[in-house]
Amino acid sequence: MQPLGGRTSRRKGQKKRFWNGHSQAGGGQASGIALSLFTSWQGRSQKPGHDRPRVHSARVMPRTWRVAAVGFMAVAGFYGLSSGGYVGRSADFATKKISTIIVSAGFAVNRITIEGQDRSTNAEVMKALGLDRSTSTLAFNTAEAQDRLEKLPMVRRAQVMRLLPSQLHVVLEERVPYAVWQNHSMLHLVDQDGIVIGKLKKRPQGKLPLVVGAGAAKNARDLLSELSQWPGIQSKVQAAVRVADRRWNLKLHNGIEIQLPEGDEARALKKITELDGTHAILSGDSVSLDLRLSDRVTIRLSDDAASRRDSAFVTPARKRRGPGQDT
Repeated sequence: MQPLGGRTSRRKGQKKRFWNGHSQAGGGQASGIALSLFTSWQGRSQKPGHDRPRVHSARVMPRTWRVAAVGFMAVAGFYGLSSGGYVGRSADFATKKISTIIVSAGFAVNRITIEGQDRSTNAEVMKALGLDRSTSTLAFNTAEAQDRLEKLPMVRRAQVMRLLPSQLHVVLEERVPYAVWQNHSMLHLVDQDGIVIGKLKKRPQGKLPLVVGAGAAKNARDLLSELSQWPGIQSKVQAAVRVADRRWNLKLHNGIEIQLPEGDEARALKKITELDGTHAILSGDSVSLDLRLSDRVTIRLSDDAASRRDSAFVTPARKRRGPGQDT
């Protein structure tokens, strides 16, 4: 058999030496053959110090594919657990365990102090806080608790603070009753912003004004603030009635109705005060005062007052003269 690149050698072991010598020459035709046989002869034909790029490539590629395969399987497995709900349940379980450990360490909520509480009940506050035996001060969400507290009818603003290790301090700013609002025969207690605080079965005793009609609650503050500048009229008002959510009628205790103009209550109230001072128009002889027009005041008298007025203008009948009397 003809050896690669040279003569035939019959000596035992010569072919091996011949291949080793020519495969490491690094040049010519023998060099090209060595490279083509490198993958099958590696370890026997490679000597230290020679270029080994093909060995590196042959070992890196399989490892890269293994890493990619492992990564793909991990992502697929996580997705499967998430889709089945196992990840969420595991996280909840871990959270509960951690919370239990924290509570056991002395961070359980066992004291609550409340500042500014007047009309809100303890039961309402505790329900809004949402506490139980496993609640810890470290894990307690104060922002969510504040939102729940501010949804209570009587609470305007709330603040919740943690006082470590085991106390919560609650500060409340409660709504102050401002007026009684009657709408469709239903009575409601409202604050100055028109927010309904609670329902009423009957009008409470006290000085809370009564406002009636749609839109009366949210517009009451402006009217009542203006009325406070005219105490002579304010003390006589029984109720303020909102008309078409545009203007007000004032019902007085003696039955008189004052029709105020839209958006110009101050002028009308001033005019009424002046007329009452000179003509006592709020004494009871009139039934209604119409001030909706800026250039006049229309007064409608009661039936008795109208009769007295008419009789004052009737001319007395002349007596007949007897016969023979001088004319």
